[in-house]
Amino acid sequence: MEQTVAVNETEYTILKLLGKGKGGYSYLALAGGRYVVLKQIHHEPCDYYQFGDKLEAELRDYERLRNVGIPMPELLDVDRGKERIVKEFIEGETV
Repeated sequence: MEQTVAVNETEYTILKLLGKGKGGYSYLALAGGRYVVLKQIHHEPCDYYQFGDKLEAELRDYERLRNVGIPMPELLDVDRGKERIVKEFIEGETV
C-alpha cells in the first residue's frame, strides 16, 4: 500500500525508506514524475545528544554548507508546520 504525504500544497507518494538519522527519516518520494528525497523530522529521544529545533538546525546547516561551495542536492521545499523537507534526489551511492 502506497502512502502519500503533503508538503505544503504538493502531494508526494512515498516509495521507500532511504535511511534514518538522529534527526529524521529520509524517504524516496515521487511527485509530478520527479523523484525527490522527503525528510520527516522526528522527535525520538536520543541518549547521547540534545536537540534544539531540529528543522531550523537542518536548514541552517544546509545554508552554511551551500555558502562555502559544497555541492549538495537542491533544497526544493520546506513545510515548517509538518516539519518536512524536500530535496533533489540524486541517484547513486551515498557517501
